[in-house]
Amino acid sequence: MRLLVVLFLIALTSGALSESRPNFVIFYVDDLGWADTSVRMMESDPESASDFHQTPHLAMLARRGMKFSSAYAPAPTCTPSRKSIQFGKTPGRLGYTFVHDVLALQRKLEWKDQASLADVVKAADPGYITAHFGKGMGNEQMKTIGYEITDEIDGNADNGNFHGEFISLKDRTPLPADNPKRMASLKKRSVDFINAHGGQRPFLMMVSHYAVHVPHAARADLIEKYRKLPRGKYCTDADYLPVGKIPRGRLISSWRLQYAAMLEEVDEGLGAIVEALKKTGQLDNTMIIFTSDNGGGLTPNGTLRGGKANLYEGGLRVPFVVAGPGVKGGLQCDVPVSQWDLLPTLHDYARSEQPLPGNLDGASLRAVLEKGNAGSVVRPVEGFVFHYPCYFAPPLSVIRLGDYKLMKHLLTGEEKLFNLKKDYREQNNLIKRMPGKASELRWAMSRYLHSIDAEDVQDVYKARFAELDRFEAMARKNHSRAIERAGGDPALIAVAGTRLKEQLERFEKNRRECRANMQGKAF
Repeated sequence: MRLLVVLFLIALTSGALSESRPNFVIFYVDDLGWADTSVRMMESDPESASDFHQTPHLAMLARRGMKFSSAYAPAPTCTPSRKSIQFGKTPGRLGYTFVHDVLALQRKLEWKDQASLADVVKAADPGYITAHFGKGMGNEQMKTIGYEITDEIDGNADNGNFHGEFISLKDRTPLPADNPKRMASLKKRSVDFINAHGGQRPFLMMVSHYAVHVPHAARADLIEKYRKLPRGKYCTDADYLPVGKIPRGRLISSWRLQYAAMLEEVDEGLGAIVEALKKTGQLDNTMIIFTSDNGGGLTPNGTLRGGKANLYEGGLRVPFVVAGPGVKGGLQCDVPVSQWDLLPTLHDYARSEQPLPGNLDGASLRAVLEKGNAGSVVRPVEGFVFHYPCYFAPPLSVIRLGDYKLMKHLLTGEEKLFNLKKDYREQNNLIKRMPGKASELRWAMSRYLHSIDAEDVQDVYKARFAELDRFEAMARKNHSRAIERAGGDPALIAVAGTRLKEQLERFEKNRRECRANMQGKAF
């Protein structure tokens, strides 16, 4: 029987009173960089905010609550982060560490027995109602991890886990022009949920956007608004080409007007949630958490080095703003925090009398939310460990412990050491000057990775080659079926042959890239 049922029955006998417990809203944006909003995540750094993008509702949330200069996503890509935030554990502990983790897929890992955010609040009080709208955490439906209300209709994922450009993935039916990246429908669903349940029962609602992930899309009126604004520092002539004439293959920077317009509509969705909470009298009793699933895909990421899919700060450090009951307002907090801290934080604020799930990596953020830099977070593990044994990028393991960050290449052994307090831009590699500090971090990281039986990069490569072999076998099987169906028709046989040739060339290209990466591409 699912863990949720057991926890529900325990909580049902606890006599908990729903009325006094807070609501929780987690507003999760896709690929939003640390410096992409109009809110400075670090007051001392003007480039920790955009001079072009406008996010006025986030700015109001930050004035009412607390912003974090050193907040981390669990991974530099989406799927592992989206699993980690649900379960309060690092992607390394969960065994799913990068997008399309072939080793995890080979092992057929399941998540239904992991205690989720939804499970934790329901265990605190069965009166909580839980909802998840938008992008999920892979192929799993969110109901399997305890969410009662989702985008799933009659067992089918309405939104799915793609990038938000199709009504139907099966036939690639595009979304209408008035609902780019499902931003309008996500705003409506979240507001409707609050109107239906606000004040009736305490709730947890996660609104998980497909924006601002590529391919970019935005409302025409907002695109034109930004076309007429003074140019930002990073805007170029290419950014002002008519949207319909920008080739799909151009760099992301060519989409800057669309990006700005898209981000503003995401911000409008945040504003609509706040307004609905006000109207239902629930704002003061609702904790709102705004953040992103990984570092920015749009470069540059302010003054941070790197971006999405690598483990420099630009790939891991994200916007993070929290407002709500007990949160000290109008402050910047510099204490490092991670999204795997959210599960124990919700457990704490929901005043759960049930024990926390075992083997967590996070801890409650209550002390820093209520005291700012005077507070601290005491976690069950040392530092933040990011394990990334990826086959399509340099495979690394990274630890941040105190002010220092060690990065280690899993193939070559190359290491880099940075003092993030003095050098969050990661310009000065201290590995040769501070061997003692490097050794301290190296051993702490090694102990953690050993304790969780972390994925081995060589096993990842083996799984990838095995997957490509399976893909090739399936392609050949499908080709044989196509030849049979062709009934000797030369045209159909030629089409089938061309398709097989293209597939085999792609698989061989993937193998060559994998072999090249195995040589140890520098980072």
